[in-house]
Amino acid sequence: MTMPPADDARLAFERIADDLKQQIRSEKLQPGQLLPSHSQLMEAYGASSLTVQKAVRLLRSEGWVMTRQGKGTFVSRSADFEHAFESVVKELERQIRSGILTPGTKLPGRETLADHYAVPVRVIDTAVSLLVRNEWLRYEDEEHSHDAYVRDADDPALGRHLAHAALVQKIRNGSWPKGTRLTAAEAAKAIGHSEENTEQALATMALEGHVRKVYKNPRKKIPSRTRPSEPQPEELAYVIGESLFWGEPGDTGGTEGSSGEQPPHPTPSASRDMDLAGKLDLILEQMADMRERLERLEEASHRPGTKRSQDT
Repeated sequence: MTMPPADDARLAFERIADDLKQQIRSEKLQPGQLLPSHSQLMEAYGASSLTVQKAVRLLRSEGWVMTRQGKGTFVSRSADFEHAFESVVKELERQIRSGILTPGTKLPGRETLADHYAVPVRVIDTAVSLLVRNEWLRYEDEEHSHDAYVRDADDPALGRHLAHAALVQKIRNGSWPKGTRLTAAEAAKAIGHSEENTEQALATMALEGHVRKVYKNPRKKIPSRTRPSEPQPEELAYVIGESLFWGEPGDTGGTEGSSGEQPPHPTPSASRDMDLAGKLDLILEQMADMRERLERLEEASHRPGTKRSQDT
């Protein structure tokens, strides 16, 4: 390899990057193949260490190569992007849940994040875009800016996410053993979040299969003389299941560096489908709860001693 001729206004590192791109296009450098070492590239192109470093960084930011810590730089394969995307999304979510990235914090620039995670800039853009759609982050300007921020502390969506993370952590650290029964108010007090956010987080966990809904105070039989015209509502509670006890603490704001295999994060399309399906399931469950309550009211209204029953 020799330095391409300086026949235009391109800088030296850009010419090196273009030559390496051409070798990848022509398959002289195969997908997954290890790129020549830093010193080999310096010798081959007669370039300085800084120039070669900038050329490799450019290739990485554009997605032509991937750097693996301690192993070197490799020509990218399509699977590399999927793995890198999952890792970035998971890590940013973990930092928000654990409080490393606090509400309102501005994320580092996309180029800075690309360098930090050793991924192409477009992987960062896609990861941030998904986190915005899933209501972890927000753009400063929805149309013209790449600047992203953690949602504000009073943002309902972030409140639900953080309440969910706090509930999961409370279960995994043993504070609430399997079979624990508690209401949204009790859970909210324990984790220090609003009852509304906690209620919504518990509803999500019910859909995920981590808890199940029960009635904490089933209605007791009341003598007909003192029976009210309509039954009093029963108190909804949640019972902790076992599905979270094998889980991955690092993936839910647990202790960093703890062991446990982590399941892959969904791709953008899968995540959107899961989000829509979850919302639909929640609506259907709410409709079922409403139907059950109406049936209970109707049944109670026909019992002896109720006003409607006497009128009929």
